[in-house]
Amino acid sequence: MLILALSPYYYHTKVALYDNYDLLWSESQRYSSMDLELFPSIAQQEGFRSDRLKELLSEKGESLSAIGVFVSVGGMLRPLEGGVYNISAEMVDDLLSCKYGENPMNLGAPMAMSLANAARARYAYVVDPPVTDEMSRQARMTGFPDIRRKSVFHALTHKSVAASEAEKIGKPLAECNFVVCNLDTTISVASHSGGRVVDVNDMFSASGPMSPRQSGDLPPLQLVELCYSGKYSLEELRTRITGVGGLVAHLGTDDVGEVVRRVKAGDRKFQTVFDAFIYQLVKYIGASAAALDGKVDSIVIAGTLASNEYFLGTLEDRVKWIAPLSAYPGRDDISSLVRGVMRVMTGAEVAKTYK
Repeated sequence: MLILALSPYYYHTKVALYDNYDLLWSESQRYSSMDLELFPSIAQQEGFRSDRLKELLSEKGESLSAIGVFVSVGGMLRPLEGGVYNISAEMVDDLLSCKYGENPMNLGAPMAMSLANAARARYAYVVDPPVTDEMSRQARMTGFPDIRRKSVFHALTHKSVAASEAEKIGKPLAECNFVVCNLDTTISVASHSGGRVVDVNDMFSASGPMSPRQSGDLPPLQLVELCYSGKYSLEELRTRITGVGGLVAHLGTDDVGEVVRRVKAGDRKFQTVFDAFIYQLVKYIGASAAALDGKVDSIVIAGTLASNEYFLGTLEDRVKWIAPLSAYPGRDDISSLVRGVMRVMTGAEVAKTYK
């Protein structure tokens, strides 16, 4: 069965065609800033992006009607358990109205449904949306009752690599405890117990360790004082915390490969920041292990940093006392989407309904 998988970002949409598990082709369809300036909001880009995907399929000689399954990343929906969800009109309405938050990922399900309707296809899904919420009550509570911790993270990749790691170590996922880290320009570190993510930092609000582009946790009172200092507007502060914090703020780059090259060359500033970056990540891994009572089968690393040997070696030296470290370089959201769909198509999992 042909499966079209897609994942929208700010200035491009990743798309791939599979025949069951076999990749036939993949492409990153890019858009110019002039293209997107025509649309006052992200939600209004849906028709434009869907039409561009139809053009791409035509250029590649693919018949839309021959595709049986359409699948996309989820977006900012209401909090959900992990799993595969049928795309519904209610889901599309919540995403395009940005009821729970605005993000380019919100375009994925509407685009998949639009293409599925044009193809008269029976199946259209999202898999493990970023709002997957399986946190325990203890993990959700803070010392300030007006604020509760939220679960927004790289759920799709987390769930996929956890399933792969369970298979690798020959143990049922329902019996496994993992600390899973997705390390890209943003970072999420989670405690996985029995296939559920029981604790995780809120990637969307930049909590957690410092990342290549996010500040990570900040001292609360200092942050409050900065908010009222008049030095930054709300939007400027939001950007500095969630977009140009972390390595970018200190070193002017979010490329960990470049940071490692400068460290190896003896650059003391880069070494200092890199050491702090590793230190904070180790602290979060340790805290996630503690949330599992120290019973951890593996520390699982995914994302772009999973392919950097120097980084992995440095990290492993600091955490190997907790559990073995296992890396999954090259695991991306598109392949994880297809693995999720195939769980449903083979009967291993039943698709859920968004209500």
